[in-house]
Amino acid sequence: MQSEWESMTVDELFKLRELMQDVLSAKLKAKKAELERRLQVLNQPSSDVGSTKFRSP
Repeated sequence: MQSEWESMTVDELFKLRELMQDVLSAKLKAKKAELERRLQVLNQPSSDVGSTKFRSP
């Protein structure tokens, strides 16, 4: 019994490769955007920093 890959034509395999490349590229771009957003949040100076620390009298 042939596997699905072996029964596909070269054109079908190439189209599948292009589809996978597009999907992975979109996922990587989305992940990068999310990481950049999170990094911006971490790099922003917080106005609450002083209020969360204990102050000595």
